[in-house]
Amino acid sequence: MSKSSARVIADARRSGNVVFGEPIAASLGTDGTHYWNKCWRHAAGQCDGTSLRPDPTTPGYLMDLLANNDLQCTGTDNCTFNADQKALGKDDFRSIPNGVNGVEDRMSVIWEKGVHSGKMDPCRFVAVTSTAAAKIFNIYPQKGRIAVGSDADIVIWDPNQTRTISAKTHHQAVDFNIFEGMTCHGVPLYVITNGHVVLDEGQLKVTQGMGRFIPTPCYSEMAFGRIKDRARANKPTAVPRDPYDGPVIEGIKIQPHPSNRTESPIVPDSAEFVHRSKTPGGGRNLHESSFAFSGAQIDDQDPKRAHHRVINPPGGKSSGLW
Repeated sequence: MSKSSARVIADARRSGNVVFGEPIAASLGTDGTHYWNKCWRHAAGQCDGTSLRPDPTTPGYLMDLLANNDLQCTGTDNCTFNADQKALGKDDFRSIPNGVNGVEDRMSVIWEKGVHSGKMDPCRFVAVTSTAAAKIFNIYPQKGRIAVGSDADIVIWDPNQTRTISAKTHHQAVDFNIFEGMTCHGVPLYVITNGHVVLDEGQLKVTQGMGRFIPTPCYSEMAFGRIKDRARANKPTAVPRDPYDGPVIEGIKIQPHPSNRTESPIVPDSAEFVHRSKTPGGGRNLHESSFAFSGAQIDDQDPKRAHHRVINPPGGKSSGLW
C-alpha cells in the first residue's frame, strides 16, 4: 500500500530473502487524497483496513515495482460496505467498517495502469494476475496455466475496447466504487470456467454451486524450493582423507592466533621491537601505540601546534580539543 513497505520488500529480495509483495488493486488504481473530500460519504467509502496513502505518486511507483518483479502478484482484499453501513462511523471514524471494492475491476485497472501505460507487457500482466499467485499458493499448474490437464479458466480479453467504471453499472451489491469514473482500456469479453461461459459481453451468467473448492497444499516450490536448496548447499560436508605422514619442518615457532591464545605469545629469540618514527606532522602512529587524550603529547613543546593541544583540567579529564 505504500512506497516505504514496497522498498523494504524489494531490498529484502535483492539481499536474497524469500519474500513476496502483493499490491492490491486499490493501491494501484487510486490514492488517499480522497480522504479530504468534503463529502463524508465519499471519504468514508475509501476507508480500508490498510489505508490508502495520500501521496498521489504511490500508485505509479507500486506499478513500476510490480512490472519489474520487485513485487510479484496482485489481489484486492475485496470487502464492500454500502453508505448506510459506513455511516456506523459518522461520529467516530474508528467505527467506519474497513473495506473497499476491487475484485470486479482489478483486471481492467491493472491493464489500464500497467499494460496500456506501457509499464508491463501482456505476458507480465498474466503473471501478476494469475500465474504468480497460483505458484505461491501451490496450485500451479492446475491453475495459472492454459494446458492439457489444467483447469480451463480462460479470459478472452479485448485490449482495444474501453469501459468507464461506475457504481451504476458494476455487478457488485454495493452503492460505491473507489474507481468511479475511471476509463479503462482493456475489457473481458468472455470468461470460461470449468467449461462454462460465465461472462458473455458484460453479462454475468453464474448459478449458486458452480464453484469448486481447490485445496492449497503447504510448502509451494516457489516459496520453499530455494530454502530447501540453500539448506542442502550450505550443509557442512566432511572430506574423507588419509592422515598426513610426510616431513614437518623443525626450528620454527608459530605465534598462535589471538583468539586461541592461552599464554604469552611465543616470539623468536631474534625478534626485536621496532618503534616507528613519528609521522611527518610530528604525531604518533596511533595504530601502533596506546592512545589517550591525557598526559604528555608529542607537540606539547611546539608553539606552532599549540591550538591542537589537549587541555587537562584538574582531575585529569580532558575537556576537549582547542
